[in-house]
Amino acid sequence: MGSVTTVGRSGAAKVDPAEAQRRAEEARQKAEAARLAAEAKRKAAEAARDNLTQTKRDADSARRQKEAAEKAVADARKAAERPGQSPAEAKKSKEALGAAEKKLKEATEASRRAAQRLQAAEETAALTAKSAEEAMRKANALALEESKKPPYSQKDIDKVKPTKNELDSAFEGTSRKAELEKLLGLTPPPQEVIQTAGSGEAPGVPFTEGGVNGMQDRPPARFGQPFMPSSADALFPEPQAASPGAVSPIPVPDNSVPPQPEGGPSLS
Repeated sequence: MGSVTTVGRSGAAKVDPAEAQRRAEEARQKAEAARLAAEAKRKAAEAARDNLTQTKRDADSARRQKEAAEKAVADARKAAERPGQSPAEAKKSKEALGAAEKKLKEATEASRRAAQRLQAAEETAALTAKSAEEAMRKANALALEESKKPPYSQKDIDKVKPTKNELDSAFEGTSRKAELEKLLGLTPPPQEVIQTAGSGEAPGVPFTEGGVNGMQDRPPARFGQPFMPSSADALFPEPQAASPGAVSPIPVPDNSVPPQPEGGPSLS
């Protein structure tokens, strides 16, 4: 068999033209396969989003039917408990209540199943969008290795990659947060945070990419990175008059705390 490279008089290695052509063709085929895979995943992400839109409509419809059935039961129960009914009327109102309760049971089950389908659709939409984003970036990288124009622009990738709302919806209500965290490369937002003293906020307010408890004075977290609190967190405000670069405690005058009567509560 012939060698891949030869060495000239100068000592510099010369690539066999046939081998160079083979490698170039191999790289071209690899880049094209990556582009085709990315395109298939991009279309799958679009289909998942379309399915999610319809599934949301179905879930909303099932929820409204459940609410209507709940109202019907309340009205039927009120009619059944109305005093002064004849035996025939009481029997009829009791039967109407039973029928309304049966419809409510059916509507409740239908709403539950619709909610499950919605959760599955939300997870699928986020996962397929993430997969498509990664495949498109890979296709671009392989094209650049061939010194070719990348098949996807940043605008194309931004259009496909999962949005913040899609990621939030995927984590909300799921029973497999750890698995989604791994597949999406994200850390799900904590379900509870320590209550801010005097803020009036209830415990359990989740972190968001915009801040905590509605604070919007920090840049949003980049996709794929966990939320990092700002150093200027409002939970620990800095003194307004502190000089630049100084890190010192706020002075407290000796007479700022009135003397406590003997036997009173200790301040320590």
